[in-house]
Amino acid sequence: MRYRTNEGLLIEAETSPDLVRRLREASWSEQNLSDQAFMEAVADRMYQEGIHVSTISPDIFVAGLLSAGLLTREIEGTLSNAVRQIDN
Repeated sequence: MRYRTNEGLLIEAETSPDLVRRLREASWSEQNLSDQAFMEAVADRMYQEGIHVSTISPDIFVAGLLSAGLLTREIEGTLSNAVRQIDN
């Protein structure tokens, strides 16, 4: 599946743990953290902004990012909303 961060980064991942790993690897300041520590660091930052994202598991973490609008799932072969808005 393809996901896009709210910063516009496109990431392809088959599973939630794979997505967390790829998000961590794409993070300049958090590449050296474990996946769990990365999820906790992201959740801490989001909590400071009033957004609760659980780190119980990668599946729940990704679901939280999706529901908070910090991450969107893209269907292959279609343009994302962000791309459509830019084109309009």
